[in-house]
Amino acid sequence: MADADAEAAFLSSMQAMNEAGNYEATSGASEQQADSYSSDEYDPAQAADLPPDLSDDNTPLNQTSLVGASQHDTLPFTSMSQQSPVSADSILTTSVAQRSSTATPSARDHSRPLPVDAPNLPNGLSTPNAYPNHGTPSRAIPSHGGEVVRSTANGVLDTNGDPNAPASRSVSPAPFLQLSTEDVSIQNSPLVHNSADMIQNDVPDTVPNPSSVLPDSGPVSQTGSTSVPTNIPQAQLIVLPQSPTSLQNITPSTAAPRARLPHDKIGILEDRIKEDPRGDLDAWLSLIGEHKKRGKIEDARNVYERFFKVFPSAAQQWVAYAQMENEAQNRNAMENVFGRTLLEIPDVQLWSMYLDHIRRHNNTTTDTSGAARQTIYQAYDLAAQQVGIDKESGKIWSDYVQFIKSGPGIIGGSNWQDQQKMDLLRKTYQRAICIPTQSTNTLWKEYDVFEMGLNKITGRKFLQDQSPAYVSARSSNIELQNITRELRRSSLPNLPPALGFDGDVEYMKQLDIWKRWIQWEKDDPLVLKQEDVAAYRDRIVFVYKHALMAMRFWPEMWFDAAEFCFLNNLETLGDTFLSDGIAANPESCLLAFKRADRLELTTANEEGDESAIRRGAAVREPYDKVLDALYDLIAKGKTREIQDLARVEAQFASNDKQPGSDRQRDDEDEDTNEEERESMEKRKALQIEAIKKVTAIQTRLLSKTVSHAWIALMRAMRRIQGKGKVNDPIGGSRQIFTDARKRGRCTSDVYVASALIEFHCYDPEATKKIFERGLKLFPDDEGFALEYIKHLVANNDHTNARVVFETTVTKLAQKAETVHKAKPLYQFFHDFESRYGEIVQIIKLEKRMSDIFPEDPTLTLFSRRFIQQDFDPTAIRPLISPATQARPKALPSLETLPFVQQTPPTRFDPRPNSPKRALPFEDSDTDAGRPRKLARGESPLKGAAGRRLDQQKRNRQPHEVPQLDGHALPQPPPPPALPREVLFLLSIIPKAETYLATKFRAEEMTSAPRDGIDATDAANAAGPI
Repeated sequence: MADADAEAAFLSSMQAMNEAGNYEATSGASEQQADSYSSDEYDPAQAADLPPDLSDDNTPLNQTSLVGASQHDTLPFTSMSQQSPVSADSILTTSVAQRSSTATPSARDHSRPLPVDAPNLPNGLSTPNAYPNHGTPSRAIPSHGGEVVRSTANGVLDTNGDPNAPASRSVSPAPFLQLSTEDVSIQNSPLVHNSADMIQNDVPDTVPNPSSVLPDSGPVSQTGSTSVPTNIPQAQLIVLPQSPTSLQNITPSTAAPRARLPHDKIGILEDRIKEDPRGDLDAWLSLIGEHKKRGKIEDARNVYERFFKVFPSAAQQWVAYAQMENEAQNRNAMENVFGRTLLEIPDVQLWSMYLDHIRRHNNTTTDTSGAARQTIYQAYDLAAQQVGIDKESGKIWSDYVQFIKSGPGIIGGSNWQDQQKMDLLRKTYQRAICIPTQSTNTLWKEYDVFEMGLNKITGRKFLQDQSPAYVSARSSNIELQNITRELRRSSLPNLPPALGFDGDVEYMKQLDIWKRWIQWEKDDPLVLKQEDVAAYRDRIVFVYKHALMAMRFWPEMWFDAAEFCFLNNLETLGDTFLSDGIAANPESCLLAFKRADRLELTTANEEGDESAIRRGAAVREPYDKVLDALYDLIAKGKTREIQDLARVEAQFASNDKQPGSDRQRDDEDEDTNEEERESMEKRKALQIEAIKKVTAIQTRLLSKTVSHAWIALMRAMRRIQGKGKVNDPIGGSRQIFTDARKRGRCTSDVYVASALIEFHCYDPEATKKIFERGLKLFPDDEGFALEYIKHLVANNDHTNARVVFETTVTKLAQKAETVHKAKPLYQFFHDFESRYGEIVQIIKLEKRMSDIFPEDPTLTLFSRRFIQQDFDPTAIRPLISPATQARPKALPSLETLPFVQQTPPTRFDPRPNSPKRALPFEDSDTDAGRPRKLARGESPLKGAAGRRLDQQKRNRQPHEVPQLDGHALPQPPPPPALPREVLFLLSIIPKAETYLATKFRAEEMTSAPRDGIDATDAANAAGPI
């Protein structure tokens, strides 16, 4: 009842402030007179009106394409019939100028077609703007009803007939308190049934904002009027838009997706992709393969375009896409693929396919002008620049060298063409042998033959100059092969498995290999940092790009790549890494925060309000994106929960309706049927509880993440715009706090952060109001109460600190499931009272803690008073008599403690296994399996060493055997040898004298029953030794 009164007071105060514009401070359950509050001061309880123009932009929240993507760098192709031969250095002169400028550095969208003015690629044909005879638009995935499913900013799925209409970030254009209450009361609304969204263990972990939980019902629910009953408290008069489904009436037709027919493979795969576009790679590839198998090239092409919006750097699939176009004899589309990918994805397989395409369509046999050879040469030179440093690029270098050798001119000739060929070949060799590849040794041998065949004197000089680089490359290749031995270089990224689940160890192992490769490059084994800094940076960036192909969904890898670029004067590339990383991981706070800090640091800080507004808008963009993604995850989690619950309901309903079910068997015993029904209900309840529990845990974690994202944005806007003013262009930190409360899903951390910002920077009075409001919204949140108490204690307001403490712990102690939450409060206040309170208060508090937490020892509770900086003086035992207390332990001597054998002894000496004889079995007791090998006699030793050895042998000889009439008496056979396991056990057991406990005389204990003595008397008689 107290919670309802507090909520009613809060909502009524919000409504009053909407109308009057001032703040009414409340304390407890009573209302105080409103304080005068100017428009420039902070109003933490400002009306929760949500203006229609709350959105900062019109970007759809579920947008997966890269924001602000520029035009693609395209490969220039020279025309064999229209262009003259050009140099290889001019091949990229026009590609950079083609890039369209944007406001911020952005990722490149690999799914866009080439621009109209794109330069020509080196195969004699210009690249068209679109595919011939078809377009390449990105197609939205429709739902079963034909509508496009999108996610609104408040975390609720929104179905709209217009797929191009962006989802508004606002919940409703009407204020929160003006939502329609027609025919719906708060008791029957899904907010009550879905109480797990906001309350876990009767503790609200988020602000109870119904607008962030329920879907928007449209204009009707926003403008309808309502007649409110008079017998309902004011806190329950706020009625929400009617939800289409609730947890109490879930049916398969309303919540679960419509089932597909088994033969509808394409539809099933589309549903899987729609449900999990980033995680279900098998569904993507199966769908593409299904279209190819049916000969639907156009449909396969459309799926490829959708696929590359999610996985733009999947080089393997780009190769498959180009092969599909090549098999379809669609040359222009194939060249379009090359133009969109070659300069963006440094993949050896992709470039090899491109080189094969160039050589196929440029016939050097029939080329009389030399243009075709020049085109092929330019393509090889460009491939060497882009992927020549890859450790798998040896074949490209070898083909490059062979292509130069096949050109006109004679090696060793004297005319200009021969000399030009030799210079070009020497230059290519010297470039190739400095790179650690699998063909480095082969290329060096060829280079040696080439130089020594021309001139041995100059050849030795050239070889001597290039030998250090070759040796470094050869040794580096060996090291690199050892590092990457278990690396799977795949360009199809997988989502990282959660720790403790299937695949997590393998994923982390691959991640560690990539990190070790990157660190190996940074250690500079090729000694490039001092001589060629550009080559050193290029190698590291190249490895980062390949690592990000496989680890696309690991935000830390994007962060490391961007940070390396920023530290090495590659700011543009670093911004590109951040933009691409955010596009791949929109829910990553790490990348969003780094991007926002980068914008805040690099944006010009000028005087005036316009500069503050411009900087604030630029910095807020990354935060809005990550918040949209997190709210969308919350909405998907709730939708998944509803669908899972519907499946459970449908499953158990189908079991009840089966023809042979126990429910329809009249001849069965009623008691048995009742027990089975109860068992089925229990299983159903357990499944429902498990589903709700998993969703609640995920929702709580996402709500915590959302709250800290709002806190980071609040701090950033305070640095840029100050405290600001609500509903003003310069909103500052106060506008962010208002937006966070309106959007919902915020924990108490947002209130704590806002209150402390106000206290340390602006208005201490606003701090008190925020804490009081938060205490009413989160009455069972021990973390918020603890922060409030710490704040009051730090400001010497001990009276109010005790009031807050008593109020909170009393409320928590009323319920058994919330008692444990009071322990941090008791511990903090016990520490405070121990330092600054009276002894009577300390004892009373300890008595209360002992009654509430009886499992805590009294000694621990008492000693906690005196702990200071993790030092407990009550646990110290000082050294009084060093001679007695610090006497060193006696080390065991060799005579008393024999050598302890660590491994079981073998029965026979190990012998090498001969290929001519079978290896004897270890457990065999016969001599048949032993190797028949005669023992060799020992070599006699001369001198003193021989005499000592002979004396030792004599001492080891057995004693004289008893004889009778000159004949030795027969001796009993020796006992059988113990198994080696028993020998090993005996060797590690300590001696009996090392056993210091009470020991009994075994012989007297065993003789007692024989002599007729009572067992008790025998034990007393035996006594301890």
